[in-house]
Amino acid sequence: MKQLLLLVAGLILLAGCSTLHQGMREAVPQAETWAVLPFVNNTETPFAAERAEAITTALLYARGIQRVVTAPLDAAADAEALPDRGLKRREAGMEWAKKQNIRYALVGTVTEWRYKVGLDGEPVAGMTLQLLDLQDGKVLWSGSAGKSGWSREAVSAVAQQVLGQLVSTIVLR
Repeated sequence: MKQLLLLVAGLILLAGCSTLHQGMREAVPQAETWAVLPFVNNTETPFAAERAEAITTALLYARGIQRVVTAPLDAAADAEALPDRGLKRREAGMEWAKKQNIRYALVGTVTEWRYKVGLDGEPVAGMTLQLLDLQDGKVLWSGSAGKSGWSREAVSAVAQQVLGQLVSTIVLR
């Protein structure tokens, strides 16, 4: 009985370490080509957005979406050290995707990607994603999630869990 009580208490603690909010308007065809557009990095961690983009692309493939493309890199734009660099990359990516006649685009924002300060240094990751219909600009799906991991985990592993939670809530047809 004591072991069962400890197990239940542990599960309650784990549930408190992760949050997920999402909204879905309609199912999206997985046979279409999807673009993963540049994410915006709202953290102090360099290249967190690019890391999240790569993880998200892999997760979409794992979900069964076989035609996933990413916007080509612009070395000049990437060299900019401006706070709005991510927004400029996203706008350029959206224009590129429209010229390629890609209908669906996934955009994201990295809201947290770090280790907490303290004795344990727990990894934390937070993301928001939106699936857009580029033909009419409509948001088809939106989600936000965050998670705090254990001290021996990597931030990228926690980020993959967060992005996996988000991507798994997109309804496909």
